[in-house]
Amino acid sequence: MRNLTIFILFFLFLLFDTISIYYNKKDISILLSTTLLIVAGYIIVQNIFRKKSIIPAGKNGGKLPNRESLLKTLKECEQKRPKALILINIDSFEDINDFFGYDFGDKVLNVVSDWLKRNLPNDNAKLYKLEADNYAIFTEHFQTKDELIKYLKALSRKILEMNFVICDNELDIGFTMGAAINQENLLKLTHSAFKTSKMKKAQFEVYIEDKNSENIHEKNIRINKIIKKAIQNKKVIPFFQPIYDIKLHKIDKYESLMRIESSNNKYMTPSEFLSISKKSKLYPRLTKEMFSRVIDNIGSSKAEYSVNLSVNDILDKDTSYFILNKLEKNDIGSWLVFEILESEGIKNYKEVTTFLRDLKALGAKLAIDDFGSGYSNFEYILKLDVDFLKVDGSLIRNIDINEDTQIITSTIVNFAKKLQIKTIAEYVHNKDIYEKIKLLGFDYAQGYYIGEPKKYLCTSKNLDYLKEHDIFDFTS
Repeated sequence: MRNLTIFILFFLFLLFDTISIYYNKKDISILLSTTLLIVAGYIIVQNIFRKKSIIPAGKNGGKLPNRESLLKTLKECEQKRPKALILINIDSFEDINDFFGYDFGDKVLNVVSDWLKRNLPNDNAKLYKLEADNYAIFTEHFQTKDELIKYLKALSRKILEMNFVICDNELDIGFTMGAAINQENLLKLTHSAFKTSKMKKAQFEVYIEDKNSENIHEKNIRINKIIKKAIQNKKVIPFFQPIYDIKLHKIDKYESLMRIESSNNKYMTPSEFLSISKKSKLYPRLTKEMFSRVIDNIGSSKAEYSVNLSVNDILDKDTSYFILNKLEKNDIGSWLVFEILESEGIKNYKEVTTFLRDLKALGAKLAIDDFGSGYSNFEYILKLDVDFLKVDGSLIRNIDINEDTQIITSTIVNFAKKLQIKTIAEYVHNKDIYEKIKLLGFDYAQGYYIGEPKKYLCTSKNLDYLKEHDIFDFTS
């Protein structure tokens, strides 16, 4: 490319010289020629100096020790100090493979291997070739974290200044790096720093000891074990919160809420384990186990049971098949209400609506949960053919004193009535709120004023304290 530029400049020089001679304009000729010569000279000088940065493709990059060798080295040096580990990843290497092909990609790896070997922190440092486009450097050279950071800065600067030429193609290569120094579990903590670097899109990140972070990691492992054990030992327990029919003055529905029995009759709520179960891929198993336990309770009273379903549950083919199969096999659709989180929205609309229609065909009812907290798309409510709208607690919590939420909820209730959709007010936690939602025309009330989630159903025999409200007539 540079040679072509120089050729064009000299061609222009000759062209301008010829034109100036033809028109007898010597001053113009001298000015243009001088300018072009200066530009050409600058490029030539730059090219000469830059050639030091141009690296031809190596034949094989030299055979480097692999991950197994690295693990062996780390084990041998477990008790040694100082020690440092650096993980290196080539930026956008997949794009290089896609654009130039895998053979070219292999040449890039060879070149990078050669370059890294020449830029190790000292003679005793070792370079390792890990999977794909990843490398590791282990060294006992650095005494402090500051020394390690100084080297990483220098390495980042050098690689950015490089101009690699591979098979006549100029290529700029960048690194993302993570490092740790003088730590136990050196590989794990280096990898943690590397992930942070990737997330921040930084050139490098050095692990900083954080006892709180380590405690969180240990807690996640512990909870993950509890989840697995709960699934295996049928310790996924449904708690039931009553839903009160305001007009008929009785409890005829229960929302089924997932709990995990951990130890000594202590129960964990979803806020403690749900996000961890999703990360560890245990969430679908929890959903199926919970649904099975709810089914076990059907028939113990005349009440309906509502079950929470996320969009992820619906889109998981194994989970959705499991639910439909259970409904059809046990003929229990008429006992169930499936609550879909409105705040999640629906992206795969066709798949979701197909599944929901299948539920309805088997006799089940549909509710939109937390309505008013997310998209509040009224058109989407119409298309889903829902039976209930559960108005979010954020709108109910202070409805007795907040006129704005009264106007909003009144609009929702009136909209629902015209479409013959029943409304349920969540978070009814005192008498004032109950009286207000009753006045606004809600069909059902749910919250701690009606009853807390319990392992057993609300009956006149085991929850006599609810009679104090003087508004209940229990189903048997």
